[in-house]
Amino acid sequence: MHEHIIDLNNISQRSTFIELLRQLRGMYRITVVQYRPRRSDRQNRYYWPCFVASFGQFLRDQGESITDLQAHEMLKHKFLRRTFIDTNREPHDYTQSTGDLNTSEFNEYLDNCAAWLADTFGIVVPNADEYREQDSAERGRRVERGAGRSQQTATA
Repeated sequence: MHEHIIDLNNISQRSTFIELLRQLRGMYRITVVQYRPRRSDRQNRYYWPCFVASFGQFLRDQGESITDLQAHEMLKHKFLRRTFIDTNREPHDYTQSTGDLNTSEFNEYLDNCAAWLADTFGIVVPNADEYREQDSAERGRRVERGAGRSQQTATA
């Protein structure tokens, strides 16, 4: 499956898209949906260590045998559980993927998770700016340690 983002307001992109469609032969399933920016890599880099790993470690400290992936599933189940009703009026539950959330929806999800983790378990998640500062400082320390090793190797 191929996914492309095309700005149909851009005449060049629209023309290229139409030309590609003209060249197709055979049967295709083509779906066109309006673009929404998905959660960002930056949001994801904040979510996994600050929310998921903290929650997973808390549960392990309580004696639970749980992985971070399972902690992630628990958070999703708490805040991203959805229900649809089939044609027989039967309800079916599923959990939405965080990868399907746009940046605004993911921020709302993070806010809900942070409040729940603090209120229910006493887990205080650093705000994104605090985390970025800590993460940036840690990356700097790793680079300095790596440079120190290079200098030691060069003098040895």
